[in-house]
Amino acid sequence: MVPVTNVTRGTTVARACVLGVSFGWRLRGLMFRRGFGPFDGLWLAPTAEIHMFWVRFPIDLVWLDAQLRVVAVTAGIAPWRVKTCRGATSVIELPVGALASSGTQPGDQMVLGALPG
Repeated sequence: MVPVTNVTRGTTVARACVLGVSFGWRLRGLMFRRGFGPFDGLWLAPTAEIHMFWVRFPIDLVWLDAQLRVVAVTAGIAPWRVKTCRGATSVIELPVGALASSGTQPGDQMVLGALPG
């Protein structure tokens, strides 16, 4: 698990993000879980699409390009939805409210593995 920082705004997006780069993580993601714990973010790569089938709670999404620049954000996507993002190569799934608290917007630059300091 690694922290995710929005270096454009100097804010923490996730303190403990799981790097979900295996097929199993990309397929299962947050399905059947009751919440995030013990992590507060799930980075899925490579992907430009997620599904919320069998996910029991809404989440925020940060869509990233290959340089980890934010392409788009989605706040509070509900269970049983599918979402895609043109131009994205990965997505970070976060608890609802993470986008608002970090101020993350399209165009912001993310860094994995460093906290603002």
